Amino acid sequence: MKQQQQSRPFASLPKEKKSRILTAAMEVFAKNDYKRASTDEIASKAGISKGLLFYYFRDKKTLYLYLADYLKRMIEAHLQKEVLDGIDDFFDLLDYGMERKVCLMEKMPWALNFSVRMYYNTDKEVGISVQKYIVEMTNQLYHLYFSHIDTHKFREDVQPQQVLQMLIFLVDGYLHWQMISGEQIRLEPLVEEYQKWKQMLIKYAYREEYQQ
Repeated sequence: MKQQQQSRPFASLPKEKKSRILTAAMEVFAKNDYKRASTDEIASKAGISKGLLFYYFRDKKTLYLYLADYLKRMIEAHLQKEVLDGIDDFFDLLDYGMERKVCLMEKMPWALNFSVRMYYNTDKEVGISVQKYIVEMTNQLYHLYFSHIDTHKFREDVQPQQVLQMLIFLVDGYLHWQMISGEQIRLEPLVEEYQKWKQMLIKYAYREEYQQ
């Protein structure tokens, strides 16, 4: 998905005001399905008029897709390249990524709920664009962050990309279950489950001598 064009007026706003608008939008979209998310409420929480919101963003879809890209950029900013480049173990790299994402989610309290709702968004107005975006990001994930790992630790019949995809399915499935069951989506139990999944995947993927 190509990032929706951001209007020049929004780009020129002070950092604090931009942050206030994006935080308000993320909160409203995190609490509601896309169709029910109110742009009136977003504008109110941001302390601006609805007309001004649409002056900055052409329409609701443009704002939503901008938020998706904004969250991706925030995650990338929290992953320090010099640290990433210094980690060559696949699972150590996963641990670092989880640690940094947890740190970001604690600073952006609505980011986790927003990302889960976005992942399962099937709204006819924006769903196709979101799903294309997610597929592109998933396909790029390995090459962006895992291309330099030490692959000789893996069993001959196991591909690192497959292990990464399995973990993504586990995390997404767990979060989706929390969402549809009406439970509050929380980081602590997710991190606990991740540690269990990681141990299972190590036994599945690594040669025996590297399973300790």
